[in-house]
Amino acid sequence: MIHFDALSSRFKTVKKIHQRSSTCMVCGDHPNLTKDDFMMFDYDSFAESSNSSKPAPSLNPLPSNAQITCREYKRLLDSGRPHLLLDVRPVHHFQIASIANSVNIPLHELREKLPRLRDALSEVAGVSRCRHRPLYFICQRGDDSEVAVHILRENGFPYASDVIGGLESWAREVDPGFPVYW
Repeated sequence: MIHFDALSSRFKTVKKIHQRSSTCMVCGDHPNLTKDDFMMFDYDSFAESSNSSKPAPSLNPLPSNAQITCREYKRLLDSGRPHLLLDVRPVHHFQIASIANSVNIPLHELREKLPRLRDALSEVAGVSRCRHRPLYFICQRGDDSEVAVHILRENGFPYASDVIGGLESWAREVDPGFPVYW
């Protein structure tokens, strides 16, 4: 199924539609979805529509201390404090546009590169001599970077943080001249 947002000219592909479930509240053996329930449903958030002022709910949300806004990251960047910014988009996306000094490790390669990442993080922590989170993740919209933070935290990196909203937010809130290619 393809969802098209005409205002932003963005397509979203739903790759798999699940088969009927006997416990589904709409089509199951005992449906219980009322008209009022339907009217209260927040479709914009569900569809991640650019018309929505609210982000889509995360299935496994990060704690607030594991997230940073684009504006907060820009202040960190401007301060010159040593840190690592890892861009988890595919290589060909990174080659089109990226934030200066970011390092590209595509999400699908992240687990195998954890040992090298641990070494690089030790170098940055040794240089910084301050108590800030020196490891940040960014992607196109903030979804893959959130997954990356979960992976890192599960593997002994408690200070990994997500840049909320990814490069779309960066272009919208921080750098309007940032190349938007999607």
